[in-house]
Amino acid sequence: MYVVVAGGGHMGTHLLARLVAEGHETVAIDVNPEVTQRIFAEQGVVAVTGNATDVGILDQAGIRRADAAIAMTGRDSDNLSFCLLARYYGVPRVLARMLNPQYGIPYRLVGATKVHSEADILVNSFLMSLEYPEISSLMGVGKGDLVVFEVRIPVGSPVGGQAVAEIVRGEGFPRRCVFIGVESEAGELGTPQGGTVIRGGTSVILAAHRPDLPQLLRCLIAAGESELGQAEQEALSVLRGVGFLSGVAREDLVGLAAGARLEVRKRGETLYAAGQPGDRLYILRKGAVALERRGDQEVLRPPAWLGEGGAVTGGPRRFTARVHEDAELLVLEGAALRAILLRNPFLALELSKALSER
Repeated sequence: MYVVVAGGGHMGTHLLARLVAEGHETVAIDVNPEVTQRIFAEQGVVAVTGNATDVGILDQAGIRRADAAIAMTGRDSDNLSFCLLARYYGVPRVLARMLNPQYGIPYRLVGATKVHSEADILVNSFLMSLEYPEISSLMGVGKGDLVVFEVRIPVGSPVGGQAVAEIVRGEGFPRRCVFIGVESEAGELGTPQGGTVIRGGTSVILAAHRPDLPQLLRCLIAAGESELGQAEQEALSVLRGVGFLSGVAREDLVGLAAGARLEVRKRGETLYAAGQPGDRLYILRKGAVALERRGDQEVLRPPAWLGEGGAVTGGPRRFTARVHEDAELLVLEGAALRAILLRNPFLALELSKALSER
């Protein structure tokens, strides 16, 4: 598709990058020569310097053969003029960035085929984040209240392990809601069938009506600790005592608890030796463990944790960890801890503090 974009500012540059990545032949127009030079240098996009409301500049950009024209300047008056001229030249699809919602009718009068209101998009996004923080992305469909959204199913969810057909027939599940995408264990998004099983910790995409969202989210996400097994509940209790995990969302802690295991170690056993690669975090529940290095020894007691550095980086252990008194330890795999760090970047700061104190 041949696309002419008017405006190479911050938003326009991001749009150009996506268009190029999607394989569209793209031309940019901007009045600032520094902007057009940067676009050409960074994006490899043909960029014409001039006013996008100048018919001569539009001719240089090839507006007559464009399949689509997109108005992305920072002024509604310029965007209106560009849309009008694009329609005059016969461009079939004319899209506009609208900054002031009062320009809605004028955009339609000049023939814009699609108008995107910046204010409405931002306001709706903020409101959705306030009302439904569980939803990671949402898009309205049509002129009614139908929306398509993505949500992560937490470990411990009442629908975890159930097939789609079983979930939609369940009591309380809104009948007007449908699954349209399910993340596989490999992280790939696919189209679900009735027999597709929903796993805790994966994301799903659904279509629903806004009034049904509260009930739908209760069906998908609500998970009480009573719904966890005894081992998971015990692991969750231990995790809550770990200082650098104190700010983690409950669903993430539940996910960690589900993948953790409890180990019993005898006095004198070595958990790991200095120099060995590490990929586990140990949380001391009972007993004591000694950290040894160059003749020095530090004895840790509950609710201490150890091995966090190697669990995050997979690098060599700095200490030798030896059981000082018969101990019970909760063991977490490094991959699970790293996944939590990616979803909660602030944890890196808390973890760095813990490492520096250690």
